[in-house]
Amino acid sequence: MNFKVLTLLLVFLLLAQASSAATYPLSITPGRSWPESIVVDSSRGLVYFDATSGEYPPTGYSFGIVNASTHDVVKVLPLNVSAGPIALDQQSGNVYVAGSTSIAVLDGDNESFVRDINLGRSILSIALDSSVSKDLFVTSGNSLLALDPETGAIVGNATFAANVDGVALDPSNGRLFVGQYPADVISVLSASTLASLRTIGLPECCALQFALDSRTQTLYASTGTNVVDIINAGTDSFEKSVQVAPSPQNSTNGIAVDNDTGRVYVASSPGGSILELDASGSVVQHYTVQTEVAGLAVDTRTQELYATNYHQITVLDASRPRAFLFVLIVAVLVVAVAALVVYLFIRRRDEKERMEVQMGWGKSSQQKGGAASWTSS
Repeated sequence: MNFKVLTLLLVFLLLAQASSAATYPLSITPGRSWPESIVVDSSRGLVYFDATSGEYPPTGYSFGIVNASTHDVVKVLPLNVSAGPIALDQQSGNVYVAGSTSIAVLDGDNESFVRDINLGRSILSIALDSSVSKDLFVTSGNSLLALDPETGAIVGNATFAANVDGVALDPSNGRLFVGQYPADVISVLSASTLASLRTIGLPECCALQFALDSRTQTLYASTGTNVVDIINAGTDSFEKSVQVAPSPQNSTNGIAVDNDTGRVYVASSPGGSILELDASGSVVQHYTVQTEVAGLAVDTRTQELYATNYHQITVLDASRPRAFLFVLIVAVLVVAVAALVVYLFIRRRDEKERMEVQMGWGKSSQQKGGAASWTSS
């Protein structure tokens, strides 16, 4: 093995890694507006967000598209509805943007709005089932509605004793999780029939926004207080509440999960605070941005975290690959140096033994030569 070549290669990798590291946080400024909801289409490398005008009261609404590789705003479109929650169709790339009473539909291929779904009633949250029922789910008042995303027709309706707010879809099991307000339960429904399957009791009100780790079947819910509820979505059972912010005056709102790493991100107010949790709910990182955070989304391709806040979108490095690679390279260097030391030690020992053997052989030859000369005399 050529240790000089190996060492030079590892040093080159270290320098290349250091030079390729981006400077975070990054700021994307879509003009004088207030970005609110945000989603990432990791497979297509696009980020979608909606925004209100930078004035109060707002004079208009807009919808923006960001290139996830360059972080450039590639398009801004006027939005016919007020800025609200967004749902993404992972298969078609279409985007559904909810307003106060209607939903604007963006054709992902043409990057243009093609129609509005006028519901005529208040909309709090939406979710899209791309695989099982193909329905668009909307929470409104004390109802969960299933809509045909093509026609906007209501194809299903489930009612509850309390108002419903957050909704999460588990496509692997075809189930919906619905939070109620004010109530200390989460309802579990069939995504195909809206039949009630069971309820999950919570220690206190309320589950407002959800993030589902489909890999581990763990559902995380922000509560509007300083705790996050953790639910086992495989057994439909409450696991625990974890305090993620120090004061009861803090409020958890926006929430997102990276299904590849299992990391959970929660926006806490007041202030521009984002908490990173591990799978158990322990706070492992605290990010601070300029102002209050409205929406969170993770790019699973790059492990970048997008947060909408005052007049900008902040991009944070939520990955560990660079640090991991650095540690890995250092470890390889240590192993290489250790191997080199061992190699030189063994080589030196062998050379010493060889020299001792040669010296012993020389002495023996001299002794034999002297004895032969004495005998002949």
